[in-house]
Amino acid sequence: MFSLTPAFARLLLLSAGSSVSQQVIDQQTFEDILPYAYAWASSQEQLILASGTALGSQQVVDAQQVGVQDWARVRVLVADRIPLPDNKELADAAQCAQIITDASRGVAIGHGIILRADCWGDRELLLHNLVHVAQCERSGGLEQWVREYLCDRRNCAKFTIGPLEAEARGFARKICTADEVAMCSSR
Repeated sequence: MFSLTPAFARLLLLSAGSSVSQQVIDQQTFEDILPYAYAWASSQEQLILASGTALGSQQVVDAQQVGVQDWARVRVLVADRIPLPDNKELADAAQCAQIITDASRGVAIGHGIILRADCWGDRELLLHNLVHVAQCERSGGLEQWVREYLCDRRNCAKFTIGPLEAEARGFARKICTADEVAMCSSR
């Protein structure tokens, strides 16, 4: 467990007064919290894999469509809320960086996906998270994925941009839009 270091204090100050052009998490803070973020992600993935449910047949098709290689390993856990890390400083960093907030509807961690119960039927949200599973596989595993994902998101204040998020949002939207068009055309 790490404590409120000068680096973490810089994170809080940067995120409290940041603009889109500023880095939200400086390099030293990033390096300080990365091992804790990976440890938390690893424990969450294990929990999801042990307690979650396997993908249904349409979800398997969706996983294959977005490039998930080991779709049989993917598990989905439905929860009332997306859990924050137990470590207060890591939880604070996740909230400051808007990676996990009260508004979060889902999160992919390795081959595990947590979806908020009120979002369970949201196919686009599941597709979005399946794209993150595929990204994790492409990156070489959870530890590298955590580094890439956090690095991708640490430079933008609202965390709505970045190549990994853009890919997940775009791919999910494209599939859902194409399916809507196909359904309308077949009527």
